[in-house]
Amino acid sequence: MKVVFIRHGESTGNAGFPTNDLSLLELTERGSAQSRAIALSWSESPDLIATSPYLRTKQTADPSISRFP
Repeated sequence: MKVVFIRHGESTGNAGFPTNDLSLLELTERGSAQSRAIALSWSESPDLIATSPYLRTKQTADPSISRFP
């Protein structure tokens, strides 16, 4: 079995924007591009894509989930 851990793309928090709720940080445009690049980098369909409940992790996974529903 092979397990791959991927950190979320650049979030607004990483870019220095303040927040009151860490779970609601969104991806920046750069983070969205990073997540699309991750989706395109897969050569095989993953068996499972899991995320934390944080918005930025779900947004990072979305392009991969769309590519491999």
